[in-house]
Amino acid sequence: MIREIHVFKDGETLFEDVIVPNKDLDTKAVMMLVSSSCKKLQEWKIDSMEIERFRYVYMNSHDTQFIITMDRQASLMKVHEAMTSAVSKFMTAFESVLETDEWKSTDFSPFKDGFRRIVSRIPVKVCLAGHGGTGKTTLLELATMPSQGPPQEYVPTFFGDKALLKADFDPYVFSMFDLGGQDRFVQEWGKIIRAGSLVVIVTDSTTENLAWTKRVAYPVLKNELPYARAIAIANKQDLPGALSPQEVSRKLGVPAYGMQANKMDFRDRWLKLLRGLAFETLDFAVVGEIEVE
Repeated sequence: MIREIHVFKDGETLFEDVIVPNKDLDTKAVMMLVSSSCKKLQEWKIDSMEIERFRYVYMNSHDTQFIITMDRQASLMKVHEAMTSAVSKFMTAFESVLETDEWKSTDFSPFKDGFRRIVSRIPVKVCLAGHGGTGKTTLLELATMPSQGPPQEYVPTFFGDKALLKADFDPYVFSMFDLGGQDRFVQEWGKIIRAGSLVVIVTDSTTENLAWTKRVAYPVLKNELPYARAIAIANKQDLPGALSPQEVSRKLGVPAYGMQANKMDFRDRWLKLLRGLAFETLDFAVVGEIEVE
């Protein structure tokens, strides 16, 4: 997912839009580093560099530097397309201004709406990962088809399901993938989850299921999505003997949040968790850094 855009000329900031701030790094220092590389590029050529869990995609046009900050795990190809589109729109509006000193007194803020429309056309990939029967499909349907209500009977998902979700996530749209949780499908997850920015690890809050998650699901997730951010869902909290979210979190090494996915009353909570994971307003783990007991 795209997190920020910065536009510089002669060391001055013309425009910036920060959708999800980068709290891990010194943004000013990183921008100085990236913009110095960007200035050396040929006109309209795109390059990128990776720092920790972020990727910085940049282009130089009319001696103006454009830098998009994205999740390192997300699709580079789609962000290249977004960069080309964004620079084209910016130049259409401001090219004549950039060719004179008029740019020093120009308000570039109207570009924000156009940029966010570009961002909204790249769905953020959300992967629901867990064993069969833990509630992944129920969560998918709870989020995307509330008028029908979540299913009350377990029907296994074969390989994977996908649905688009639009809610209070502007400018983002989520592309949610329900990964088949049967053992024979887990090794095929890699074909589906590439470029996933967000991972929701779904459990049924039992000791046996948590052991399976660490033994079977974790190796695939860590190999395929090391820079994605993740939370765990301690589902089925209404069942006798269910482990608490705190215990699920301790055993999995991931912040866990309690749910009852088969109850419509939990839809708002579920959407808030998804939004919090995307905008980094709740506790999460980076998949490659997960440590388990």
